[in-house]
Amino acid sequence: LIGELFLLLELDRVLGVSRATAQSFILSARAGMPANAYHNWTHVADVTQTAFAMARASGLLGGLRGRERLALFLAALCHDIEHPGVSASFLLRSGSNLAAWYRNDPGLLEKHHSVRAFELLVCKDIHLLRHLPTAERVAVRALVRDTILATDMARHAAVLD
Repeated sequence: LIGELFLLLELDRVLGVSRATAQSFILSARAGMPANAYHNWTHVADVTQTAFAMARASGLLGGLRGRERLALFLAALCHDIEHPGVSASFLLRSGSNLAAWYRNDPGLLEKHHSVRAFELLVCKDIHLLRHLPTAERVAVRALVRDTILATDMARHAAVLD
């Protein structure tokens, strides 16, 4: 399903990459998903497909440029990568290593997902964005980061304002 969406969005053309490279990236994202009860690969596939369906049904998809379609896909695919299966509040209260790493920021999970997504994007074995000019890579990275950060449920009111 995820690979088909990648092709429907023509992201192989946008990126100038083969199906094999796209498949490697998708499988690497899948490998980054723990077997949690909710935040797992099924959730990622659901969110990715739902984002595509909503963007298409609303007409938004037709107005997005290639890099924006790419960022939407990548953010949906990686929005919960390496999710520990507990809330940021729990991580903060328990004094977890993840909370310490992100300096007790309430949005630590989204920041972590964004960092891991970026690491996967520049992984030397895949390097999904390698054919994009530097300015485009930076723009895509910023869109993916901002989209993932906007998934922080605690910040939804601020995003909607």
